[in-house]
Amino acid sequence: MKKIFLISILLVEMASAQFDNVGTSAANFLKIGVGSRAAGMGGAYSAQVADASALYWNPSGIAHITSPQVIFSSFNWVAKMKHSFLAAAIPTGRGTFGLSLIYFDMGEMTKTTELSPGGEGTFTASDFAIGLGYGTKISDRFAVGMQAKLIRETISFSSATAFAIDAGTQYVTRFYGLRIGMAVTNFGTKMRLYGTDNKVDVDAYEDLGANPDVIAHLNTDDWSIPMAFRFGLSMTPIGKNGFIKQDMAEVTVNWEYFDPRDYNPYYILGVEAKVLDVLYIRSGMQFKFMQFSDDLTDETDNSDFQDALDSEDGFGYVQNMAFGFGIDTEKISFVPVKLRIDYSSSNLGILGMVNRVTLAISF
Repeated sequence: MKKIFLISILLVEMASAQFDNVGTSAANFLKIGVGSRAAGMGGAYSAQVADASALYWNPSGIAHITSPQVIFSSFNWVAKMKHSFLAAAIPTGRGTFGLSLIYFDMGEMTKTTELSPGGEGTFTASDFAIGLGYGTKISDRFAVGMQAKLIRETISFSSATAFAIDAGTQYVTRFYGLRIGMAVTNFGTKMRLYGTDNKVDVDAYEDLGANPDVIAHLNTDDWSIPMAFRFGLSMTPIGKNGFIKQDMAEVTVNWEYFDPRDYNPYYILGVEAKVLDVLYIRSGMQFKFMQFSDDLTDETDNSDFQDALDSEDGFGYVQNMAFGFGIDTEKISFVPVKLRIDYSSSNLGILGMVNRVTLAISF
């Protein structure tokens, strides 16, 4: 119990070690959740996660994997951007090793300058994060995990790099299997853009004639990466070991507190129902406390945002819904591959809906 307490204190200290940078973090693609199972519950997953996607949500979750597993998802984000995630986990005698890759493609865009506002040519932008993780069980009830990763953003001929670690714990209590999860993600160095795009021709002495231009470098600043802290609870009130005994179905309820450190903390409630160990039905809701600018008017067509605008001082809760379902073939005898297919649809408010499909294969 003493080890559990000390590790939990360490995670909280890590979460408090960097200052809040409201709306100023780099590498924002790291905020996009991975996996349709988690997305279908709104992201309330840090206490329940026990597959390869734990490398994103809570690295300690890979400690529960009993056979090699690969998870892959690729979906369209807003503004025709594309997000892809690949993770693999291999259990060994002493723990589980994992490898994860996130790739975010922003596509091709038109290049504009002060002299060519209509555009002159095109450029591309993309981001990626690759990580190596390890999770192990300290006891039959307590698991810990950590992941080290390289983060890189590229735009045109400039790029920025950072290094970060994720760390997390999971604890299964004796109270009807209540699971407690905590994780700190993206704790690392800052990012600064470098590249040939920073080079400009400057006339150092404008008052003198016939002097040549010199090559100068634009000075760029360091920006923090989006460190975040998660605290989650997960319980199965209906099922073989729940309050309500049921062999045919199982219902899991998740609650999560999420502090992204560069934005207001918010709460998430997620529910997953499993029928006959084959079919999964999920739903989730995010409760975000927001303040809206006076620049927003009644022209917005999003009811959640409008309700907050109409509230006193422009404050209010925005509730973003998500839902999903999945099929697991592990209990289907005539299917030779242990495959899980998950789908989710998430409401991003004024940005619309995002649909995800995820494949998980166990060997």
